[in-house]
Amino acid sequence: MAVPSSDRARRPFLLSLSLFLLISAILVLLFLFLDPAPGSLAFIVPSRLSASASASAPSHPPPLLPQQQNHTPILTPRSAPHSQSQPAGPLATANAEESTSASQPSAVGTNGGSGSPQETENGGGAAVEAGGGETDMAVSAAGKGGGGEEEVSVSVRWETCSRLGRGVSSPDYIPCLDNVRAIKALRSRRHMEHRERHCPVPRPRCLVPLPYGYQTPVPWPRSRDMLFCLPDYAFMNHDLMTAIWLGLLIAGDACIALIWYNNVPHPKLVEYKKDQNWVTRSDDYLVFPGGGTQFKDGVGRYIQFIEQIMPAIQWGKHSRTVLDVGCGVASFGGFLLDRNVITMSFAPKDEHEAQIQFALERGIPAFLAVIGTQKLPFPDNAFDVVHCARCRVHWYANGGKPLLELNRVLRPGGYFIWSATPVYRQEKRDQDDWNAMVTLTKSICWRTVVKSQDINGIGVVIYQKPTSNSCYAERKTNEPPLCSEKDGSRFPWYAPLDSCIVATAVSSSDERNNWPVPWPERLNVRYASVPDDSVSNKEKFEADTKYWKQIVSEVYFSDFPVNWSSIRNVMDMNAGFGGFATALIDRPLWVINVVPIGEPDTLPVIFDRGLIGAYHDWCESFNTYPRTYDLLHMSDLLGRLTTGCDIIEVAAEIDRILRPGRWFVLKDTMEMITKMHPILKSLHYETVILKQQFLVAKKGFWRPGKSASRSG
Repeated sequence: MAVPSSDRARRPFLLSLSLFLLISAILVLLFLFLDPAPGSLAFIVPSRLSASASASAPSHPPPLLPQQQNHTPILTPRSAPHSQSQPAGPLATANAEESTSASQPSAVGTNGGSGSPQETENGGGAAVEAGGGETDMAVSAAGKGGGGEEEVSVSVRWETCSRLGRGVSSPDYIPCLDNVRAIKALRSRRHMEHRERHCPVPRPRCLVPLPYGYQTPVPWPRSRDMLFCLPDYAFMNHDLMTAIWLGLLIAGDACIALIWYNNVPHPKLVEYKKDQNWVTRSDDYLVFPGGGTQFKDGVGRYIQFIEQIMPAIQWGKHSRTVLDVGCGVASFGGFLLDRNVITMSFAPKDEHEAQIQFALERGIPAFLAVIGTQKLPFPDNAFDVVHCARCRVHWYANGGKPLLELNRVLRPGGYFIWSATPVYRQEKRDQDDWNAMVTLTKSICWRTVVKSQDINGIGVVIYQKPTSNSCYAERKTNEPPLCSEKDGSRFPWYAPLDSCIVATAVSSSDERNNWPVPWPERLNVRYASVPDDSVSNKEKFEADTKYWKQIVSEVYFSDFPVNWSSIRNVMDMNAGFGGFATALIDRPLWVINVVPIGEPDTLPVIFDRGLIGAYHDWCESFNTYPRTYDLLHMSDLLGRLTTGCDIIEVAAEIDRILRPGRWFVLKDTMEMITKMHPILKSLHYETVILKQQFLVAKKGFWRPGKSASRSG
């Protein structure tokens, strides 16, 4: 059939149009995915406080220079074992690691003059991997003084963390756990000393680079489970990607979780555990099927099995707070969240690469720790349940100190769930371990509640801690002994493990023998015990709860430029009685409540309420990977904190653990806000000041030597 002449005439036009559209699409994709990565940036970013803040704010001094600040370490609690002048951790004085990245920015007050940034020894040597070197930033914040506006400015030289030592990846840098020089200097590693905290001196001020290709994390709950249910893992690669792009939910039996591979680009665990369904890789994603070494039928059925063999555990009612030792990728804690159970999962930074980073990327509470020679950063009698599924801890080692540490943090009447090969295998080594465990648990008066096996032959034993001290007095030998005052500090911050039993705080006739009150009633202030149980402290407790409930509802949710629907991992950096976390309890998020060293010890109250938390010194790095929290909240702490360390160091740590595109909230005086504000602006944070007491800052994707665009 002949083609009409009009159609023949349109063909060149249509071909040209198609070619133009194709080339345009390619150019758009190149523009979106290829980052120009300029070599260096140097410019001035002015910033003024809001007009309302400037009009009414009192006159404030400029931010302190590093040489003007008091560098005396922050005061430790009255019972802390080290002196006030001691640096923050063992071997700290010997640990001046080129480590701390040697990239130390300086803050120089200009205030109308000029100041040259302090030159550093190693000048941003990680520029190749980090995508940048260093950037000088001069930023200013307006404050009122002398009857008019006065510019208070600070010049900051930010550099990327570099030259950290062999085996340390700069995008995953954790200063107190990656101090290579200190670890090499250890005399022994027999008790996992190399996995404990060894903080560098001087304190790091560098910025951790983003992994190449970093993207905003997959939101909760899709990051944990129920994004896709696949009938067969064999066709995962193509069908998974198809489902992602089409937004389809494939019907099937296996519900899985996933995260972006480039956010946690660690394939080692995929290979280590490929036969155990911990984690697999599928194109651009890491997939978490919910398996584990001991979870042959999935973690969901494992949790059901525990409840079947011991109904008294009552997940989410009687058992609210759980400590998961050697947690893997934290699937156990993740699945318990649906039961109203909040689990603190922990594991060391070891050859099981990035397992804690996997957990936090999925939106599950977790942090890095090891039961080695020092106590965990939790109070006595804190957790309702402690869980260990083949966690590779020799509980009877070192005179039984690891198990005594579990006994310390487990509440009276609480349960220890142990699922490991000594429970059910008959090999000589396993049976030797089992017999040693039997002897040790009897010596500390733990009662064996149940010992059973599931249909796959996986064994579980559940012990219960006594609710009174009567059993200890009835033992034939006083070994291990009850702890006394001469046994050292009870405060668990850089304190050695106990070789004694912590006495329970209740007696057999005490009304708290049935503690804890079921969840959620225990969250109520009427049921929590406060320090000294005094009237004034109870009043402070009730006022704190009431205040945060009101301020969060009326200000945080309504006035803050924060997308609360995108927030999952939250840290309250000065938690007090846990009022902020309590105000957020109905939101689909979780809060780790940090009680800073030197502040009143309210962490036992927080655990009494059915919340989780930890002790920490904010002049040091926190035991978490970079980019692991969506919201950092600091209230009324900065002034006291910066008497022990530089504000630049605090800002660098905030930036390290905050995810790009997420928020830091500072509630403080205008004096403290005007000190922190220009530092955050030098980091290219978007900032706003509200009601003379709130600074809300949003972190971007900027790194030294890179643009502030949304790219890794």
